[in-house]
Amino acid sequence: MKFFVIALLSTITVYSCSPSNKFSNDKPLFEASKVQMSFKSVADLNDSYFELKENNFFEFYRQLFDSVKNTSYPGRYTKKGDTLFLQFYNKKGLQLLGSKAVVNEKKKQIVFFK
Repeated sequence: MKFFVIALLSTITVYSCSPSNKFSNDKPLFEASKVQMSFKSVADLNDSYFELKENNFFEFYRQLFDSVKNTSYPGRYTKKGDTLFLQFYNKKGLQLLGSKAVVNEKKKQIVFFK
């Protein structure tokens, strides 16, 4: 019985710390946040978008032929000067873009760093 209780508590602890659970807690605020700045990268099949939203949220997503989003990697950011420090809810987004981005607001450009 003790083993079962310890296993159950361990599972609950791991699940409550998972990125998807954190996003489900933030999802209503994320969805209510308006886009403040948007960036687009055009490719042959998938266009990529990166949007900065209110409340320090961001979203990186891809669309196939101007259809619905086929991948989405939301997260939160902190800003220091022109540098954004990105914290993805899904680690795949970190692998794709990195943990830092520099925004040039005059040129409306963004550069990502791993």
